[in-house]
Amino acid sequence: MENFQRDELSAIGESLRNVRRQRGLTLRDVERESQGLWKAVVVGSYERGDRALTLKRASGLAAFYHVPLDQLLGLHHAPGEKTERLIFNLREIRRIGSELPESLLRYFQEICRLRSDWNGEVLSLRQGDLIAISVILDCDESAIYSWACQRNILVLHQ
Repeated sequence: MENFQRDELSAIGESLRNVRRQRGLTLRDVERESQGLWKAVVVGSYERGDRALTLKRASGLAAFYHVPLDQLLGLHHAPGEKTERLIFNLREIRRIGSELPESLLRYFQEICRLRSDWNGEVLSLRQGDLIAISVILDCDESAIYSWACQRNILVLHQ
């Protein structure tokens, strides 16, 4: 059991390191840019798998890196894979609304109205919804994940 946990921590640590490097940051950069909230030695220990990462800390680190939590933890699908469900941050969508196609905003609003999804904080989209969004955005379904990540509106995809 202990080896399993060590392997899991190591895999999560590798994902943390990959996300940090994709953001172009060193451990010192993380500490400096977070104004000391994220100590280099602590983040390094998470990345090496020497220290367990709580859900609260993982969520905070994902927010700092501007990536969905599942991506930070290495739980996301490859961009080319079909996704079963995407969960969007409606608060962020409202904040950047003018940058998004009007037809997409109307589509999100209608789904929220029909489903009363999480009191308007997040919106879960199913495979059928993704087909409609791909038509609205004039892109392949597999590109929706990347599109949403670039705009920091994706919370999770399963």
